[in-house]
Amino acid sequence: METVRYTDEGGRYRTGGVTFEPGDVGEVSAGLAEHLVVDVGSFEYADEETLEKADADEAVEDAEELPETSDLTTDEDDGLVEELQGMTIPEFEEELESGRFDNRLKAVGDAEREGQDRAGVHDAIGVRRAEIEG
Repeated sequence: METVRYTDEGGRYRTGGVTFEPGDVGEVSAGLAEHLVVDVGSFEYADEETLEKADADEAVEDAEELPETSDLTTDEDDGLVEELQGMTIPEFEEELESGRFDNRLKAVGDAEREGQDRAGVHDAIGVRRAEIEG
């Protein structure tokens, strides 16, 4: 397990059943930690100093979640963008768990960025990638 800190200044970030508020620290699998730090970019690996600072900042107010967008700008990867746009996040998570997208997680992530670009979908992709690698 790795310890990461959410460094964004506003909003919540939900991944792997854990919700991060600004400044929150949490333990996640090594694969998910790498995804959060490298791919998401709003996280950093936490050391003891970071943990002490997070404890001091526990009184941070809840931030509002960002609204989802629904503009579809392109149709790439055999209609994958349109397919993802038609799914709710729970529906997408079920499809991911079935292994349907395992051989093209990067293409699915790219398609989601071109479509609605929902954090929940990106989180689910990171969790699935960690499960596969784990």
